[in-house]
Amino acid sequence: MRKFVALMAACILATSLAACDGANKKINAPVESSEVSSSNYQDMVSQFKGAGFTNVSTREIDDLILGWLTEDGQVEEVSIGGKTSFSTSDTFAVDAPVVVSYHTFPKKDKETTGSTPTPDQPSTSPAPQNPEPSQEPEPSPSPTASNENITAENNEEFRNLTQNPRSDGDTAEQFVAKYKGRIIEFDGNIALMGPHNTYKTRFDFLVYAGDYSTTVAYGPSFMFEDCNYYDLHLTGDNQPSSVSAGQNLHIIAKIIDFNSTQQLLHLEPIATSTR
Repeated sequence: MRKFVALMAACILATSLAACDGANKKINAPVESSEVSSSNYQDMVSQFKGAGFTNVSTREIDDLILGWLTEDGQVEEVSIGGKTSFSTSDTFAVDAPVVVSYHTFPKKDKETTGSTPTPDQPSTSPAPQNPEPSQEPEPSPSPTASNENITAENNEEFRNLTQNPRSDGDTAEQFVAKYKGRIIEFDGNIALMGPHNTYKTRFDFLVYAGDYSTTVAYGPSFMFEDCNYYDLHLTGDNQPSSVSAGQNLHIIAKIIDFNSTQQLLHLEPIATSTR
């Protein structure tokens, strides 16, 4: 009997030691912390789980507007046990909490808000008699001369396009189809700017109509793509050598095209000045 009890105690002790050893097992981080920002969050989760980490979770940063500087799902940072700076030589417990933080669009932008319209019910009242057509034709806005810059003052379509908060893509696409190659002139602002691909002196500029604001954007998303500061053709008495996000400008530019996927209206700068 004593031998049986001793054998059982030895088995329990061995099991406890094995469990303790598993809980205290250390493993290396699969990537350097400096490498995570260019990755997709799903790939990053797979790497950490594949390395043996058992407590991997994700955190959304819903700050994307267009997704042209930062892609949907692009990793911002990874923390292991609360540490955001680590290397592949660092070791952590297998159950250390790993949190993968990534950029994405706000949920309200992801959800489809369209609904099926209710068909009109037939009216039970008699149809009204059609009035006699007016003999006087309704006045129509005079077309903008082809050699004249399109402005909000001389073109109703452009005025409606730039003075409404975030006009829809269909309106912008129709405007470009009609006026492609024409010159537009308006007061706008640089909402965002970032390097074009890997260049250090060439940029992509996201431009909106009106004054710069962090809460509202007017008109379509205009884009100056692959431009250096010289390409902006900065003019004026106080001509700056460069511009930055948040700066208000007076813009004269040529209509190039409309990217319906990115909802970007591409322009070629003709002249810009600070205001």
